[in-house]
Amino acid sequence: MMRPVAGLALAASLYLGAAGQEPAFVFHGRTDVVSVQVSVRDGNRPVSGFQTRDFQLFDNGVAQDITSTTVEALPVDVTVVLDTSGSLRGQALDRLKTDIQKISDLLQAADRIRLITFAATAVDAFGLQPGGSRLPLDRISAGGATSFYDALAAALMLVPDPDRPQLVFGFSDGLDNMSFLDASRLAAIAEYSSASMYVALVLAPGKVQHLDALQVAVHRTGGTLYQEVSGLPATFRKVLDEFRTGYVLRYTPRGVPPEGWHEIIVKTTRRRSYDVRARKGYEGG
Repeated sequence: MMRPVAGLALAASLYLGAAGQEPAFVFHGRTDVVSVQVSVRDGNRPVSGFQTRDFQLFDNGVAQDITSTTVEALPVDVTVVLDTSGSLRGQALDRLKTDIQKISDLLQAADRIRLITFAATAVDAFGLQPGGSRLPLDRISAGGATSFYDALAAALMLVPDPDRPQLVFGFSDGLDNMSFLDASRLAAIAEYSSASMYVALVLAPGKVQHLDALQVAVHRTGGTLYQEVSGLPATFRKVLDEFRTGYVLRYTPRGVPPEGWHEIIVKTTRRRSYDVRARKGYEGG
């Protein structure tokens, strides 16, 4: 059964908050052990080979004792956000279904994959499925307007499994004409999400709406924006390879009250300057 994504209602309520005020985003985290997904880059190149000693993490300004592991060593949850609006009928939709199955086949059996389709609304097509399994794609149909930003926001706000890195992979022609959220509000939500978001667009850059804000949203999660893509499985393979070069830092908060907002700052101890990307914080309680 295809189910509307519950997080979408939250996205709409955030967007419709008081004019001129930043919405009160609430992303709750476990306060016994906190997991923070981190991307380290040298320019546009992901950097591998970091150890625990190469990171510093501060929770509300207090240095924490951390452990680290690579994403590659852990099973991951992948949420594919797929445009099924009216521009993707017939053979185009059939090709997308084939591509989604190929994406599933690229995953390991311990990984999991979820598909959120979007037109006028965002729908969880079949829930989390094991990587490499045959997906029930026949139930997917195309038609309607495009609510790309709402669907991406819903994917970012899904409650994650804290023991599994979260990858959101969105695909669209970039023409959003239905969302409650705009790209700038999506960027604000992205800053607080524990997922890494990658977006693939089929349009030329000059035809994509609010490209700069979409770039910011992707950057804040440690992901990458791919433009003018032609092969969806090949693009996802690049995304997966890049994603698995990331790190997961874990710590039990010390020296800070468990309740309230916790600002997270991650730095590298190496002398060379790197671009370190991680979520901004979480709501304890």
